[in-house]
Amino acid sequence: MAEQAQTYNGYCVKCKEKRDFEGHIEVSKTGMNMAKGKCPVCGTTVNRILGKAKV
Repeated sequence: MAEQAQTYNGYCVKCKEKRDFEGHIEVSKTGMNMAKGKCPVCGTTVNRILGKAKV
């Protein structure tokens, strides 16, 4: 299955603002799906936890 970058909304800790970012889905160590990408303003990694639902 080829993963494509999608747009997600997440909180950037460095900017202290919610930002839309291009990201891809990864599975964390605890089995949670999360969208991971870069903040378009400062370049910091931004994560958005999506839950345990199957993608």
